[in-house]
Amino acid sequence: MSSQPESALPAEQRPNALPGHRTGRGLDVLALICLILIASSLRPAASSLGPVLSELKTAYSLLEWQTGLLTALPGMVFAICGFIAVPVLRRVGLFASLVIACSFVIVGVGGRVLTDQWLGFAGLTVVALAGMSIGNVILPVYVKTRFPDRPSLGATAFTVSLGLGAMFPALLTAPIAGHFDDWRIGLGVWALVPVGALVTWIVLRLAGSVPNLRQRAPESHEVAPPRRHIFTSRKAMYMAMFFGLQSANAYVQFGWLPQVYRDAGLDPVLAGLMLTIVTLGGLPGGFLAPQIIMRSILPRFFLVTFAVSAVLGYLGLLLAPAATPVLWAILLSYGGFAFPAALALITGRTRDVSVTARTSAFVQSSGYVLAAIGPLAVGGLLGFSGGWSVPLSLMVGVSALMGVTGFLAASPGTVDEELAEHR
Repeated sequence: MSSQPESALPAEQRPNALPGHRTGRGLDVLALICLILIASSLRPAASSLGPVLSELKTAYSLLEWQTGLLTALPGMVFAICGFIAVPVLRRVGLFASLVIACSFVIVGVGGRVLTDQWLGFAGLTVVALAGMSIGNVILPVYVKTRFPDRPSLGATAFTVSLGLGAMFPALLTAPIAGHFDDWRIGLGVWALVPVGALVTWIVLRLAGSVPNLRQRAPESHEVAPPRRHIFTSRKAMYMAMFFGLQSANAYVQFGWLPQVYRDAGLDPVLAGLMLTIVTLGGLPGGFLAPQIIMRSILPRFFLVTFAVSAVLGYLGLLLAPAATPVLWAILLSYGGFAFPAALALITGRTRDVSVTARTSAFVQSSGYVLAAIGPLAVGGLLGFSGGWSVPLSLMVGVSALMGVTGFLAASPGTVDEELAEHR
């Protein structure tokens, strides 16, 4: 048996590899940079809203239901548009799909700050979120095909970059808006990230280093995976529920957490800093959670601890939000490790590229239905009850259920195996 490492083999001989793209050290570095930039573009449109939510309400004279709708839009759009990502991928290919994703984000994020009408702002936010949704589903396929011999590296770069894309807008939007005395600049500056991603992606294509999904490597002894509906897999169903519950947590925090702290007496910049602490967990979480999943390091135990931490964080906000605000933010931050873990499950619990794509679309799209309900429910309960006790109690229950579904989703085995059982 040859001792030659997989990374030294020709692309067509590597596991899960696809022909049709050039590789090499320099091109691999460029492909990794491109992955980082595209992934970093998939959160700012959502995470930049919370720090300037009060300014938005004033500028557009928003009612509570309108504010709640804005915070619920990410989950709603991701749920709807995630289902079209795989058909788009099949029709136009990997390169064009991610061009569409980046272009939508650029137009949405850059254009929404130029409108004086709330409907225009909401509509362009939907455009940005549609691009983010397509990118959310397709990037795991890019990771699977472009880094077949380094799955942990690709998954880690993906999840860490998503964390960066959530953290920096939460940290810098309010200070930028304050410096220029204009919330529009605070939001609009984040269009620069997808611009950089699009340019790098085009350069990678010109260098001939984008995988061609229409060409399959020779597999003379392998049988194509059965074309069963993904929802016939229990594992995929649990993954979708886990993904949805942790996403509900994330988007409630993006949209409402700074307001929770502001209503407790913190100033806007400090409230935004608390959200930054929460999103900061995306960095260590992005490094550690994929390793936990991909290397099977007590995955079910860790997923339960993420949920317990989130429960404690919400209880702290419920009982004494201004007493130790940093502690509650830290607890919610560790609970946020569930997000990179949920993404890692998609690649770690699937084998064939086509199953990865279908699982990614199903898990994210159906999961984001729950994510959409969370912020909308919080906004409705806040308006109905007039305080944060009822909404935060809801989030305690959501976090507890997240632990149960995470435990079930991280069980041994793959979606491919469960689909094969239903042949």
